[in-house]
Amino acid sequence: MKFKIEGITNIGNYRKSNQDFIGFLDKKNGSSISVVCDGMGGHAHGEIASKMAVELLLKNFHEVDLSNFTDSEINVWLRNSIKQILKEMKEYSNINIETKDMGTTLTAILFVNKKAFVVNVGDSRTYKISKNKISQVTKDQNLWNDTKNKEEKKKEIKKFLGAKFNELTYWKVLTSALGPNKNLKIDTYLIKEPIGTYVLTTDGVHDYIDEVTLKEMVLEKSRLKTKAKEIVSYALKNLSTDNLSLLIVEASGD
Repeated sequence: MKFKIEGITNIGNYRKSNQDFIGFLDKKNGSSISVVCDGMGGHAHGEIASKMAVELLLKNFHEVDLSNFTDSEINVWLRNSIKQILKEMKEYSNINIETKDMGTTLTAILFVNKKAFVVNVGDSRTYKISKNKISQVTKDQNLWNDTKNKEEKKKEIKKFLGAKFNELTYWKVLTSALGPNKNLKIDTYLIKEPIGTYVLTTDGVHDYIDEVTLKEMVLEKSRLKTKAKEIVSYALKNLSTDNLSLLIVEASGD
């Protein structure tokens, strides 16, 4: 397979620092990996967590040849890589106590053996655009998606919080993240027909652009770098309050 990849990360208009981190790596054997992480802004040292996660995943990919792995073995490799990242985060935080509460989301797409494998933790997203259609590959790991009997639960929490209850931000609370003291749930997805364009985003982007607009901007006849900048600009104009990061990956056949 062949790939064209462009990424952008922007501090945005409201944050004092950028806690997002992105990265990608291609190999000569036709495999590739792209990853986007969103350091948790409400926690100290989210920028360390996101940087560690990206760099360690790329390092793991660089050191292994997955071309002879089965689908199941690749899935295990992805999950073990996330667990290894967590292990190294814990070791780091044992030395640097102030980072104990750090955390990050992670969404990544791996292309190997003419298939695509997606791994996700948290609420950063991977989208696929193909045949003029857009689909969200990943599922946000938040209270909205992980809570049963939502209306009953909402009434209970609303009664407890009173005027402090904010429905939009409440349901976005993460139920999983990657960090020393975080609850970790690893979701993986297999895409058997990988040809298409993929967009990996942090919520500073996808919370401020609808899927139809995102699809139209990605399908424009312009350079990937230009598309990435225009998508971030659109989210900023829609008053994004977070850091903004995305990777656009065009995957084509041999």
